[in-house]
Amino acid sequence: MFLLISLLFGLEACGGTNTSEKNSSTVTESHVLVNKMSDAEFASVKQTEFQLLDAPWAEEKYGNLPDAPVDGFYDDIIYGFKTKEELIKEAEEEQKEGVDTASLLREYHALPDGYKKICGVIVEGRFYFSFFPEVDYDGSKGETYALFYNADTNEQRIDHLEFADFDEFKEVLRKDIDDRLKDGLIDEEYADTTYNDIIALYKAVIAEKAIGISSDAFEQCLDFYYEHAGELMVLEDAAYAWEMDKTAVEAIADHVKEYHFFDDELHMGFAVHVVTPPDYDSVKAYPALVLTDAVWRFNDVAKLWTEMENGKANPYVMITVGFEYDMDSWSNDNRAEIFCRNKKEFLNFLTDNMMPYLADEYSLDFEESVLFGHSQGGVFAHYAAFNSDLYENQPFGKYIIGSPTFWTPYFTDQPDFDAYKNDYGYFERRSTMNKELYLTGGDDEDKDYEEYYGVNDSTLEGLLHLKERLDSHGITSYSYKIYDSNHYMYIPEMLIDFTEEKLIPNSSDADMS
Repeated sequence: MFLLISLLFGLEACGGTNTSEKNSSTVTESHVLVNKMSDAEFASVKQTEFQLLDAPWAEEKYGNLPDAPVDGFYDDIIYGFKTKEELIKEAEEEQKEGVDTASLLREYHALPDGYKKICGVIVEGRFYFSFFPEVDYDGSKGETYALFYNADTNEQRIDHLEFADFDEFKEVLRKDIDDRLKDGLIDEEYADTTYNDIIALYKAVIAEKAIGISSDAFEQCLDFYYEHAGELMVLEDAAYAWEMDKTAVEAIADHVKEYHFFDDELHMGFAVHVVTPPDYDSVKAYPALVLTDAVWRFNDVAKLWTEMENGKANPYVMITVGFEYDMDSWSNDNRAEIFCRNKKEFLNFLTDNMMPYLADEYSLDFEESVLFGHSQGGVFAHYAAFNSDLYENQPFGKYIIGSPTFWTPYFTDQPDFDAYKNDYGYFERRSTMNKELYLTGGDDEDKDYEEYYGVNDSTLEGLLHLKERLDSHGITSYSYKIYDSNHYMYIPEMLIDFTEEKLIPNSSDADMS
């Protein structure tokens, strides 16, 4: 059982209906997309209520879990607290046992009446004993402590984090966790789960939505966890849960429609969400922003929607593409199925199935529409851009190639691996390009994965060599920007830059011929 580290050695701890008739083609101002879905694929498409906020993966994955001692144990954020009186009593008892608690007692006696101190946290059934905010934390200046403990090596490290406000806390927390990841004190799964849960904790406290329970009730929850450890192991696998700020996503929920597709070639289902911009006009044609890896994209979508609402970004119909809820979207192996092993089939799905279907539901401007992929998704976005000329359908005029991991073993073990180095023969077929490319990454990310590169390009080397190939072929319809960031922390800023048109290609008038 994978252990969450704590100051006190804690545990971590569709139906629907089709909405359109199948048409042979869909017309916009700029293109015709031919719908190439099989009859069975078309018949299987469902539009449902927006299910994401109800954690639809939970019923199948967590549905048979034992009844918890407090409401909200499995799906809310709960903190246990100790009162001023309890803190004083504990310190006095320790003093009787020979522990010098004089300074603590002075500190506790000076606390205001009614004071509460967080002694433990439960985030959707996972226990934490580090990184606590104050009960009344409001997003301003603060400090917290954390202890990382590796049960295999008995290594531990106590960190004191200070921050000017909540935004800085997010940066400080991410860096602290990533440093421990590099030092081998924790693994990547723990790092990502902890970061997401602690950020959710702080947001809940700031919004006064976290549930406070007594220290006795918290102890009952901890006893319950120990008693049912075998059954509750599933809670440590947070992979099925989608990364999102529920409050932010709730704010845009009325603008989201959910679709479910099944692809015969891939033998796989996809959950697709379409988010229309503020003041959406169904008659007007909008560019689509298609974001792969939907499990991580909903916070980005909510931020972009707000930028559009404030008039700081051009309106897009945002489309997220993720696996069905019963599939682990965090698994690199599962992601490799569509981004590396079956990239052609996935491109077929997007180009000839999903986009023609959705274009029959929404008026889309394909020349301005963009496909975004990051990491393995960046590898796929590169493949999609340089194979787009082989398709009759042209749903995308722009491609964001974010931190492409051309070095990942999921990609390098493919028989056509080397084809990316000459961009899949694109420039043997065509001398110019009418697509806009956005090449982007983080300047600190190479050092994070250097043990995996071997003889292959690092992430930034792969981006630079792609830029050099474009330059050598006289292609100027691209932008190239490296952010001050690690592998993925730059994405929200980059997407806002893109939608605010701060990423401008050198030129966009090259013609494909």
